[in-house]
Amino acid sequence: MRKLLLLVALLSTGAMAQSTLYIGDKVKIPMRSDASITKSNIITKLGINTPVTLIKKQTNGWSQVKHQGKQGWIISRYLTNIKPNGDFKKQAKQITKLTKSNQVQQQTIVELKQDLNQQHQSVATLKAESTNYGAQVLELSKLRNKTNNLDQTNTDLMAQVRLLKSQASALHSTDFLTIISTLALLLGLLVGFFTSRANANKVSRIYSI
Repeated sequence: MRKLLLLVALLSTGAMAQSTLYIGDKVKIPMRSDASITKSNIITKLGINTPVTLIKKQTNGWSQVKHQGKQGWIISRYLTNIKPNGDFKKQAKQITKLTKSNQVQQQTIVELKQDLNQQHQSVATLKAESTNYGAQVLELSKLRNKTNNLDQTNTDLMAQVRLLKSQASALHSTDFLTIISTLALLLGLLVGFFTSRANANKVSRIYSI
């Protein structure tokens, strides 16, 4: 019974073990001087698939490990007992390549976003120009209407001018005929006067003989 209680106590406080585990293949994991997460207790960071020697695994989610003579604590869920295959370097190169490719893609995304923003600005400018063009077309339509009205007014004025010219010409013709008639009348009177006088002189000469 005591042995069973001792075993339970060991499991509750942490199991002692001397086995080899490996850092998972996700990210680099910090090895800390104690089982807590602070900025000041980081001893080193262990890379992907780095082998470590498990000293003790606690039930609170931390494991005490040893690596290259250094002892520290690592969160247990980042450890695995699956030994990496022999293509670790190749996988690391592939990860590096994928990381660079991702960086290039991220840069491409940034450039595409900048291009998209420029396109949006161009669209906004075109919309403003279209609105301005519509206003100009409306103003031009108003000017055309005014021009048509002026043309109609000008046509009416020309018709009135032609009418006035016609009336003036008729008045001029009437005045000319009146003058001619007056002159003819005066000439007739003069002719009659001189004729009458000549006849009177002729009669006077006859009686004087």
